[in-house]
Parts: sequence; structure tokens; C-alpha cells
Amino acid sequence: MGLIDLVMADFEQKVAIDDVKIGMYVSRLDRPWLETRYLFQGFYINKVSDIEELRLHCEHVYVDPERGESAARPLAMVPRKGAGDRLAGIFRQATGHERYPVVTSVKEEIEACRDSRSDLLDVVTNILEQLKAGHTIKVQSLRKAVSDMIASIIRNPDAFFWLTRLKNKDSYAYAHCVDACGLAVAFGRHLGFSKPELENLAIGTLLFDIGKLQLPEELLKKPGRLTDKEYALIRRHVEFGVGMVRDMKGCNKEIISIVLHHHERHNGKGYPRAIPGNQIPVNGRIAALVDCYDAITSERAYSTAVSAYDAIQLIYEWRGKDFQTDMVEQFIQCIGLYPTGTLVELNTGEVGLVIAQNRVRRLRPKVMLILGKDKVSYGIYPTLDLIDNPVDDDGKLVEISRPLAPGSYGIDASDFYL
Repeated sequence: MGLIDLVMADFEQKVAIDDVKIGMYVSRLDRPWLETRYLFQGFYINKVSDIEELRLHCEHVYVDPERGESAARPLAMVPRKGAGDRLAGIFRQATGHERYPVVTSVKEEIEACRDSRSDLLDVVTNILEQLKAGHTIKVQSLRKAVSDMIASIIRNPDAFFWLTRLKNKDSYAYAHCVDACGLAVAFGRHLGFSKPELENLAIGTLLFDIGKLQLPEELLKKPGRLTDKEYALIRRHVEFGVGMVRDMKGCNKEIISIVLHHHERHNGKGYPRAIPGNQIPVNGRIAALVDCYDAITSERAYSTAVSAYDAIQLIYEWRGKDFQTDMVEQFIQCIGLYPTGTLVELNTGEVGLVIAQNRVRRLRPKVMLILGKDKVSYGIYPTLDLIDNPVDDDGKLVEISRPLAPGSYGIDASDFYL
């Protein structure tokens, strides 16, 4: 690669919509993806209809000349978002292809995923109880414990996403560690991390709240607002956790870094070091995001859970402030705008549950239909894959019209999870 090529690798072309042509790779749009029918992701222009659809939404787009045809007359050369950050290259690769293709269906994977999650929860519970009693543990025991769940998530992450909807308020502390661990693995899988990287990410997120073992239990379960003194003590769980993992045999720098950085924020207003942006290690940024997402979708002593869909909207609002914008967009690609387990209503009036994501078009997942347009149960629940572009009796494209609050129409979604 010559010097010009090396420089060009950090730039995208801003291209007027009239100059877009077949063979180009569109890496970004000129507006937030939530304002369009697209979910933010790179895609190739393969036919004239792709250009026509883009013209409905955009005046210009951003083209990656490394991955497709370049423009003869670009409006500008624009530095890539996140250029200079290790994540920039990861994100570019993540939008192109999956390192780990889905090889099982949710139905095929659900039992193995349930067993691996349950086994890991048992191991974590046992380990944390040992630590409370003053015993030491070896990281190697955790590597063995996470291996089955990592393998399941690599085969099909939707099975894990499905199971995370089954949350128990009473077991939040331990389940949060396990579910945040799984979310981190699923996100790392989406970004194409190697298996050793996924393993470190899993163990780090599994242990990131370990320092809370040194805090009073009544403080952790306090339902009301914390005083300044209480909050200062809560924040020290990071310091305590780092000390504990450093004492574990076989612990490496990656794991320690995750525990240290999982409460840092993109705008520099996190703790304990208050460092901003790219100064936060990649795995620390991932841990912070999955920690937040799992926490707000869980019932806790001091807070009620929000739906997965609402959590996605909140995370999106916090982009560029609490969390890196590119990372938020990739995370939403990973779990979907309508996460697996979300209750939705279609424009046909039918009601169903999202049971799997489509890796190409995240706005068009696979849905299990529960109620017909008359809101009467189907009894035997058919599935509808929206990526197949199904149409209704009038020839209109079937789409999700809105997410529904959990429990809508008397549906207990947990009845359908297993």
C-alpha cells in the first residue's frame, strides 16, 4: 500500500445521490438511520432500485472507496468516523460480513443456551460465595465456565437474547453478571473478535461488579436515593474489584482493565479516572455499554425495568455523551432495533413476538404471530420472516408498526420463551 492509499484508507467519499452508482459501498447516510427505513449498516448498491430507495431519504451518502466503486466527482473527502481509534477498523469490518455465521436456529439452540447460562449462573454464585468467605479462586475455573456459553452465542446469539428476557428481581446481582457477560460476548461476536478476545471480554464483564462484595448489602439494596456519602462508597466498588481480580491467579491485564473502566463514560464524566473517548480501552467501552443496557432492562430494588425497545431508544439518546456514537450504532445492529423478545404490532393489526434478528435488515426480523388482526389468538403460532417482504391481502408490504409494552393484550411473553 502506497502513501496515497494509506491516507485514503482513513477517508470516505461524500457523494451526491445523483452520482451514486451500482457497485458502490454505502458506509453512512446523511441523516440518523432511525429517520429512515434503513438500520445503520454498510451495504452495497447492487441494482437501480437500491439507488431509487436511497433517493427517497437522502441528498447525499458516504461511500467507502476501499470496499466498492469510488466516485469520479465526490463532493468531499471526509475522515472516517473514529479514524485513529482501534474500533474504526473493527467497525468497518463488522459491517461487511460476519466472522461467525449463524449455524443453528433459535429452536435448535435454545436448550443448549439455557443449560450453559444456568450452569454459568451456578458457577458464578458459587465463586462469589467463596470470595465472600475469604477464599481465593483461579481465573482458569472461569475460562472453563464461560466456554459453553461463548460457543452457544457464536452459533446463534438470538437464543441468548431470548433467554435474557426471563429476569428475576431477586437474583439480579448474580444474573446481571451473567447476562452482561453474554451481551458482551454477543457484541464482540458481532464485531468479529477472536475467541481468546471473547473469552477475556466474558471473564472481565463477569467480574466487573465483584468489588460490590465488599460493600454493605443493605446499601446495595437500598430502595431510595443514595446520599453523597453512600454514592461515594458505591463508586469504590471499582477500586475494590480491581484489587480482588489482581489477586486472582491467572488474571491478565485485559480482565483487570475491564473491571477498572466499566464505569467510565465517553464525555469524561465517568469514574474512577474520569477519562474520555478513545482514552477508554475498547473492552472497557463495551463493558460500560452492556452493563448499562442490562441494568435498565432489569428489575432492581430501586428501579423498575424498561422494555428492551425503550432501552435501545435511551442508549441511542446517550450516544456521543455516555457512549461512543459508533459503538452505540453497532450495538443496535447487534441486538436489533426490535430486540429478540420484543412484543410488536404489525401494520396488519396482528400481534407477535420478535424471535430472531435478520443480520442483513435489522428492521425486518422474524416474528412469531400470537394474535390475528381481530386480536384473537391463533392457537398455533405461525412465524413470519419480514425479510421475505411478505404482503397483506391488498398487496401492501407487511411491516412492524409499533412496539408494545410488555403484557399488552394480556400476553405474558414468558409463556412463549421456552
